[in-house]
Amino acid sequence: MSRKQKQIPFKEYDSPVELTAVKIDEYGVGIAYIDSYEIYLDNVLDGETVKAKILPPFANGSKRRPATVLEYISKSSDREDHEGELSNLSVYAFGAMKYEATLRRKAQMIKDALKDADIDYKEDIKIVPSSFDEPCRYKSIRYFANQSGRIIQGFYKPRSHQVEEVRECQFEPKWFSKFSCELCDLFNSYNILAYDEERKSGLVRSITLRDTKVARLCALSVSRLPEQQIMDAYKTLCEKFNIEAIFVNLHDNDSNKVIDGKVISLGKKQKIDLPLSGFNFKADSRTFLQVNYPVAQKLYQCAVDYCKMAIKDSQSRESNALDLCCGVGTMTLQLSSHFSHVTGVEIVEESIEAAKINAQENNVQNVSFICSDIKKCIKDLANKNVDALICDPSRVGIGEDACLSLCSLKKGVHLSYIFCSLKALSRDIRTLCKNGYAIEKVIGFDMFPYTSHVETVVLLSRA
Repeated sequence: MSRKQKQIPFKEYDSPVELTAVKIDEYGVGIAYIDSYEIYLDNVLDGETVKAKILPPFANGSKRRPATVLEYISKSSDREDHEGELSNLSVYAFGAMKYEATLRRKAQMIKDALKDADIDYKEDIKIVPSSFDEPCRYKSIRYFANQSGRIIQGFYKPRSHQVEEVRECQFEPKWFSKFSCELCDLFNSYNILAYDEERKSGLVRSITLRDTKVARLCALSVSRLPEQQIMDAYKTLCEKFNIEAIFVNLHDNDSNKVIDGKVISLGKKQKIDLPLSGFNFKADSRTFLQVNYPVAQKLYQCAVDYCKMAIKDSQSRESNALDLCCGVGTMTLQLSSHFSHVTGVEIVEESIEAAKINAQENNVQNVSFICSDIKKCIKDLANKNVDALICDPSRVGIGEDACLSLCSLKKGVHLSYIFCSLKALSRDIRTLCKNGYAIEKVIGFDMFPYTSHVETVVLLSRA
């Protein structure tokens, strides 16, 4: 039986009170404390003092209460009130800060995650920044919603499926927003409704856009196939924007996947090329590839450079590397330049088939790919003479059992573990370090500027 949450007696605050935020959460909301309560303050940074009206708890008996900010008494030196897109704090958790301040906070978030794993990491953590000289999000997922009798498109607000309309996004290629707005105009001209998850009615769900700098892709997700004239109008609009890979995804179930079910190709191409780190990769509507190409290439280089250090003194013998959760082989191919053989492992069959094609088209012959859950095959792979490995799983990480299997690898092996979740970092790093691994270096990569998300590369060696 789960332990019941302690009920906090309700206390009324008739007059505004002075509050100082002591921290901010992952959504950029300031948190202050008074009596037994946690007070949540929108658009308040840690260290800022405000006068606020405390409202009733989020739930009866809860210690968590919202408050309405009435006046700023003192502001943080990290504050920078932006105009336009970054002022939308429901999308950009750190949008009220100077960019350098967001990087410092992300570094501290990583340190806190390591501390949660009982690791006292003494070194300063560097965060590799995004460059704003070019777009830093070359893929976008825009969701549709009905608002005041018309269709709008934009991003989900945090912790909800409520759409925040986006008519321009400075971090994406400009054509993303222009195309999405014109697509909404097209739908409105046909009186088309966005899909309503509660009522199970409506047609259009979302649009996925990708720009590889050499080609463009678009995938429209719908609850049922549109009439032919609508399909034709959609295709014509795509061609106007020089989109060569055009898809319609028949998403007629209740899953939360963006692309799910049958995919129909309407364009000249079914895959587009993506030049990355000296190789050429193929991308279709389902392909997972990092969206911030400039930062992603630095992240890949960091992980690969550390792996190849494991064989610097053993060039005379055969060397082997693993790429766990390899996707379409982006880092498998890069490792191939430094090792005798590289094995990529991935649970998604379509990604493995794409990885094989990528290896073939890049004329890389010293790689092989296994379609499997790494938790099932890692023990067999660990018995091989592995010198180094990269692990780049989904947000959930690989878990305790898989980590323990990695701990059976030989001494001296180099592991580059890439985390997109700090919770997974705390859990998996704790297991690895308690069972034979030592941290050599921790580096953050700012893939998504002004959000609370940070990609973290932890470089470890088997002691």
